[in-house]
Amino acid sequence: MQVFRMKADPEGSRGLPDYLENHYVSCGLPGLGDLGLLGKAELRANLMQAHRLDGRKLERQLEEHWCFAHGMQDGDYVIVDDGDKLYLGDLGDYYYLDGCDNAEDRSGHRRGVTWLQSLQREDLQPELLAFLAQEGEVGLFGRPVTREQLERLFLRPAPTAGSGLVDEETLREALAVLKAALGSEDAERRERAAIAILQAARM
Repeated sequence: MQVFRMKADPEGSRGLPDYLENHYVSCGLPGLGDLGLLGKAELRANLMQAHRLDGRKLERQLEEHWCFAHGMQDGDYVIVDDGDKLYLGDLGDYYYLDGCDNAEDRSGHRRGVTWLQSLQREDLQPELLAFLAQEGEVGLFGRPVTREQLERLFLRPAPTAGSGLVDEETLREALAVLKAALGSEDAERRERAAIAILQAARM
């Protein structure tokens, strides 16, 4: 499955509380019509005409609108962030509400969501935090994931036994010994030192 991020307003029709209560997310500018019926060229023309966009801003808005209407698929995951809270949801299909497609509501373009869980920012892996910090209202995570792989991104590795009990100076001395062992005439000793250094680098 793919993982998407979305930024929400703190409140209102584009706010996380409304999303959670009514099981949806919304994205996009008003006055464009049903995005599900538009090709990319038509969408670009509508953005230019309705909002006078051009250049990089036009291209960014085009990609975000297209991603929301066509890139996301039923069953993909979305993480919604309002700057304070984070929620994980299972995405449904795109749908359009003409009555909410206006400058006041700004929520005519919608996708249903089955909300799965809240997330704690301090528990997220650095890779996921960097993804959520990217600019733009909508974004796609760099690789597909299974649910199990996604859950591993939610929890930082637990401290290993004894972690924090060895000071940095001792660690540096131990690493220096291993590096010296790499120059040993004993092939087995060199191999053990190399393995230990590689294991330390992965931790």
